[in-house]
Amino acid sequence: MGTAEGPRRITLTPAARRVLEAAGRLFYERGIHAVGVDLIAAEAGVTKKTLYDRFGSKEQIVVEYLAARDERWRAFLAPYLDAAGPEPAARVLAVFEASRAWAAEHGSKGCSMVNAHAEISDPAHP
Repeated sequence: MGTAEGPRRITLTPAARRVLEAAGRLFYERGIHAVGVDLIAAEAGVTKKTLYDRFGSKEQIVVEYLAARDERWRAFLAPYLDAAGPEPAARVLAVFEASRAWAAEHGSKGCSMVNAHAEISDPAHP
């Protein structure tokens, strides 16, 4: 479970990175509930034992997937906000411009966080 600062995170080994990359691709394309750990392990080229050794649960894979997407989005957004300067209206427009560019580059299935919330509405989920 997470802490007041946020969900527990793990250190990613090379195998864990492969799992996370496969899971992220599959979760975004098919949805979290539609993707099982067997498929994630197969796509990542690891055994289920390795997957569970690294993450402990599918729930932790979801946490890592969403945290990684959040970090990627924030890193992508930062230059847009920097270029917009301090004026609030320009900063708001920069978010929309970044969102358009993100969707063009990364796919148009919507926000991973919003999609996850639609599938996992339990507020206790990390």
